[in-house]
Amino acid sequence: MPQRTRGKVALGIDLGGTKVLVGVVDRNGSILGRGKLKTPFLDGTAAIGETLVAAAELALREAGVACSRVDAIGLAAPGAVNAEKGVLLKAGNLGAKNWKILEVLRAPFPGARLRLENDVRLAALGEARLGAGRGAATMVAVWVGTGIGGAVIQGGKIHTGHNHNAGEIGMTRIDFRRVKAGSFEGTLESIAAKVGITEWLRSKIAGGQKTCLAKAVSKKGARLKGSDLRAACEAGDPLALRAVARSSKAVGLAVANVFNVLSPDLFVLGGGVATDVGAPYLRDVKKWAAAFAFSQELGRLRVEAAALGDDAGVLGAALYARE
Repeated sequence: MPQRTRGKVALGIDLGGTKVLVGVVDRNGSILGRGKLKTPFLDGTAAIGETLVAAAELALREAGVACSRVDAIGLAAPGAVNAEKGVLLKAGNLGAKNWKILEVLRAPFPGARLRLENDVRLAALGEARLGAGRGAATMVAVWVGTGIGGAVIQGGKIHTGHNHNAGEIGMTRIDFRRVKAGSFEGTLESIAAKVGITEWLRSKIAGGQKTCLAKAVSKKGARLKGSDLRAACEAGDPLALRAVARSSKAVGLAVANVFNVLSPDLFVLGGGVATDVGAPYLRDVKKWAAAFAFSQELGRLRVEAAALGDDAGVLGAALYARE
C-alpha cells in the first residue's frame, strides 16, 4: 500500500443543493479519493442522509481506505447551522429545518469526530489556507451557486460573529422595492443565484421571450446547471446573457457594500455560477464592485476567482474536522 494512504484519514463532506461531494483527506491535505452523487433535494432529509453515507463510501472505495481509519469528519452544509449541536437549522434549497444532520454519520463511522459548519464558510477556510486567499489577513468569500453564501476569514480562522452565522451575504437586501420581512424577495440570492436566475428566466419565458434554456428551467424537478448557463452565454443567447449580466451586477453591488463597511484585503469569488461562467462573470463583478465602492484611494478593492474548485469545501471541511 502506498505510504500516503497509511494512518488515519479525515472525510470532508460538501452537501450542496445540486450534488454531494466527499473527499478522503490525509494529514498533508492531499485528497486520496473522491465520491460524488446527485443531491435528492426533493426526497426529504432521510434520502439526503443516505446519499451522504453512500458518497462517503464511494470516496473510501476509490482511496482504498477502510471505514475504521476515519478519525474525523467535517460536514459542510448550506444554510444556517448550529455547529455546536450539529443541527442544520434551515436550508431552503434542501427543504431541511432543525435537522440533526450529524446523526446520520454516527453509525457508519463509530468513533470518528463529527463537526458541522456552513458550506461556504468551510470552502472559504480551504481557500484561505490552501487556495486564493493565502496571505490575506481578512478575506471575504462570495459563493454564487444554487444559492449564495458568504464567509469572513480573519487570521486564517472563520469569523462566525455574535449569532454564529456571520457572512450570509446572500441574504442581504439589495432591492428595496421587493423586500418584505421574513421573505426571500429582494435578497441578493433571489436575484443573482441559480434559483433567482431560474425564476427570472421563467418570468421572461412566460412573457413570450425565447431562450435555449427554456427546457432546463421549466422541467419539473430540474435545476439549472452552471454549465448550461455558460453554454447558453457562449452561444450568444440574449436572455441568458441578460440573466448573467443581472446576476454579476447584483453581486458587484453587494461586494461594494461589504467593502465600504469592512474593507477586507480580498474577496474570493466562487460557486457554480461564478466558476462555470468563468472570466466574463468575474470581470463584470469586478467592474460593478469598483463602480459602487465609495473609496479606493488608500486601498484597492480586490476580487479573485477561487482556486480550489469543487475541492474547496471538501478540504475546508477536513481541515475544520481536525481543528
